[in-house]
Amino acid sequence: MDRDRIRMFFHQSREWARASRGLQLFHRAAADLAVCADIDSGFFVYRRRVFTDGVIPQQAVVYEPWGRFRDGRETLQALVDDVVTRLSVLDRLQERWMSVDAVSQKLQRQWEQYGIRAFGIWPLMSREQRMGVLVAARTTSAADISDETTTAVLDGCAAQLSLALDLILATRIAEDASQRDWLTGLWNRRGLQARWDSFVQAAETTGKPVLIGIIDLDNLKLINDQEGHPAGDAALRRVAQILTQQVRDQDLVVRWGGDEFLVITQATDVYPGVLVRLQDAVRREASGLSISVGSALWGIDGTTWDQCYAAADRKLYDAKRDRQSRSVLPKHTSPDNSGSKI
Repeated sequence: MDRDRIRMFFHQSREWARASRGLQLFHRAAADLAVCADIDSGFFVYRRRVFTDGVIPQQAVVYEPWGRFRDGRETLQALVDDVVTRLSVLDRLQERWMSVDAVSQKLQRQWEQYGIRAFGIWPLMSREQRMGVLVAARTTSAADISDETTTAVLDGCAAQLSLALDLILATRIAEDASQRDWLTGLWNRRGLQARWDSFVQAAETTGKPVLIGIIDLDNLKLINDQEGHPAGDAALRRVAQILTQQVRDQDLVVRWGGDEFLVITQATDVYPGVLVRLQDAVRREASGLSISVGSALWGIDGTTWDQCYAAADRKLYDAKRDRQSRSVLPKHTSPDNSGSKI
C-alpha cells in the first residue's frame, strides 16, 4: 500500500512542471499531498522574487493554506513573521514528521488552535538558498500510510517543488530579458505589448485617460557621426535614465527603437504636462541633449493603438519642425550623471 502511495505521488507530481507561476504550483502540490499522503492540512511559505536591478527576494508570505489552515491566513502570517526572525527554530524542526507534544509549549499552543496532532516542516530551496518551507500537518492519525512513507513523500515533494520553482524562475528571467532593451534596460516593444492591456484596464477602472507620449532624442545621427556610436549610446542611456527617474512607478517607459522612446501614463489633474516636464529635465540634467515630444490620448485621438500612435507621431514632428524653424539645436556635449526629480 505504501509503495502504491509513493508511485501515485510521483505520477501526479509530473504535472508540476507545467506550472507557470508559484501559486499554481503550490495549489497542485497541496491537492496531491492531501490525496497521496493523507495530509489533511498544510501551507507553504515562500519569498517571491521580483526583477529590479537583479532578482530580489521579498518578504516571506503564506500561500495556499488547506485543511484546518484554510481560513487562518492572517494568523499564519503573523506566526511566520515571528518565526522568520528566529530561523534557528526551523533548523531544529526540519525534514521530519513529529508529534505536537515534542515541541515547545509556545508552539504547542499555536498548533492547538488548529487541532493539529502531528506536523513536519520541509525547506524549499532555490539556487542553494532557502526561499521558503512546506508545512504539512495532520489532525488525525493516518490509517493507510506509515510515518516513514509520509516522510519519504514529503522529501520528494520538497525536492520536486524546489526544482519546479527554479524552472519557473529561469522562465521568468528569460521572459524579462526578452522584454527589455539591451542598451537602456527599458521595456522594448514586446514588453509594452505584454503590459498594454492591463495598463488600459487599470486606467479605465480609475476613469483616467491613457496618455501615449512619443519622445525623440534630437540629433542622434549627428552625435553618432561627429563623436562616434559609443557617444550616441551614452546619450540614449542618459535620456532613458532621466525618463525613468521622472515618471511614476506605475508608468511605462519604452525604448521603441533608434532614437525613439515612449512614455505611457494615466493623464490626471495632478500630473499635467508630463512630456513638457520631461523635456525640461533632459535639457537641465543632460548637458547638450534635448528631446522632442508628441502625445495622444487613448479614446480621444483614437480608439486603436495605430490611430493613437499616428496622432502622437504627427504632433512630434510638428513640434520638431516648429523648433527647428525657430532656433538652432544646442551642440552636444558628453552627458553627465547628475539628476534630480522634477
